[in-house]
Amino acid sequence: MMAQEQIWERGDEWYRYALALEASLEGFWDWDLVAGRLWGSHRWQSITGLNGPCSDVNSWMERVHPHDKPRFEAELRALRAGKAKAIHNEHRIRHRDGQWRWVLARGVAAEDAAGRVTHVAGSLSDNTDRRTADALTGLPNRFFFVEHLERRIERGRLRGDWNFAVLAVALDRFERVNETLGSGGGDRLLMETALRLQQMLPAPSMAARVNGAEFLVCLEPVSSESEAVRFASEAAEAFREAFVWRGHRVTPQLAAGIAMGAAEYAHPEDLMGDAESALANAHCQEPPGTVCYSSGMRERALEKLEMEADLDRAIREGELTMFYQPEVDLRTNRIIGFEALVRWRHARKGLLPPAEFIPLAEETGLILPLGDWGMAEACRQLVEWRSSGKPEMQGTRISVNLSARQFEQPDLVERVEQVLKETRLDAGSLRLEVTESCLIPDAVDTLKTMRQLGELGVGLHMDDFGMGYSSLHYLQRYPFDTLKIDRSFVQGIATDPDSRRIVQSILELARSLGVDVVAEGIEDRAQLAELKSLGCPCGQGYLFARPMEPPAVHALVESGGWQPALA
Repeated sequence: MMAQEQIWERGDEWYRYALALEASLEGFWDWDLVAGRLWGSHRWQSITGLNGPCSDVNSWMERVHPHDKPRFEAELRALRAGKAKAIHNEHRIRHRDGQWRWVLARGVAAEDAAGRVTHVAGSLSDNTDRRTADALTGLPNRFFFVEHLERRIERGRLRGDWNFAVLAVALDRFERVNETLGSGGGDRLLMETALRLQQMLPAPSMAARVNGAEFLVCLEPVSSESEAVRFASEAAEAFREAFVWRGHRVTPQLAAGIAMGAAEYAHPEDLMGDAESALANAHCQEPPGTVCYSSGMRERALEKLEMEADLDRAIREGELTMFYQPEVDLRTNRIIGFEALVRWRHARKGLLPPAEFIPLAEETGLILPLGDWGMAEACRQLVEWRSSGKPEMQGTRISVNLSARQFEQPDLVERVEQVLKETRLDAGSLRLEVTESCLIPDAVDTLKTMRQLGELGVGLHMDDFGMGYSSLHYLQRYPFDTLKIDRSFVQGIATDPDSRRIVQSILELARSLGVDVVAEGIEDRAQLAELKSLGCPCGQGYLFARPMEPPAVHALVESGGWQPALA
């Protein structure tokens, strides 16, 4: 054989390509459609597991996974017929060692002078490692878990061995942890979670990371639901040991959903879906716990998906509407502002209150476009009312609720500024209501955002004051100008001495700090009388008015009904 220098001096293209083929990690193949022969390089044979040259393409197709074969064959047919110029197909192939491997096949068609496709040639890459290993934790990923579960279900079908369960396990409120510790701390927590799970699993069980802070476990042997629940409880207990990151201590909470292996499951995705439906229910518990799948959960999960799609469409197509509940000066009985409350006119279910869709919007992220729309609509409506010329409306304000997801947006101040600019509403007429769940203790970014909103002139109301453990801490740290006393204290103010003392203490605290107060949920005259005797300045509730649509507010103004007969 010639020396390599001579090859390059000759400029022999054939030798150059031969050397490049040998050096490449890609496998190369060429399908001669005229002769009906398939040629594969040594690397191609190694990837596919075929020993020696293969005579035709069928030897390749026979090894392709049944679920992947129809699409791959369809793409090859299109290439042969000249309907496509190239293919890019990822599929599984059974190696000679019996294992399924993920491969990526690329190919192009070559035509003769008459325009007929005579050759299809391309490359083959082994993508198994990329498709089966999670880069962060080193655990198998969802694709590999599906294959593992597929084999386990097949074994159950052949041998009647259904002694296994699928657990969907997730860190509860991981997003808040990630925001507090940063992405580096969040990643380390996920790695620690993977390690603790692996250490607990009995052989031949397997764990995989499938999505964010969610893991799937194929637990075996397990002969009963109670055994699976016991494992999940032990895992939750193991996670009570604090995770420490750069001096910060975090105690993760684990939620788990369980679906037992059974002959009714034909596909791994069905079993995994039931475990994930149970996990969704576990997340709703307080504190998060373990839930076993029961009939009806899948239907509820499908209904939730449908509801999410409906809500997305409703936001885009204007099915949402704003209702407005008056805020009243208790000393004069005059309306001083309105709280904007969103409602959804669902095509099938009618008018839906916030409790039936806001939690879903929070969970899915739809709260962000919904919140942007709601703020803009409320500000626009107030400007419209003022333009009517009614003097009663000139000094009114509008209050808009902010969700935790909205408050966490880094450009929240800019978004508020843009709304005020577009609607031409002065900042002093806008109040943003924030609940304790929106706030992170001692968060520098939170304090910065609130100060910037205050400098802009926007009012900040602390909603549901008194209900959280950290209410006083937040009141001391953050620049709220108004407290909204939670309705649970107001409802008992005329009959329960403790409720009256709590309200009295809140009012005295507010006066000493120089902040305003609005009492929520006033429903009868006895409650109103007690609040007036304690010197509460403002309130809202059904005694004055239920939330109203804009035409009803307009009618109220036109009728001069600004001083309800509440003496």
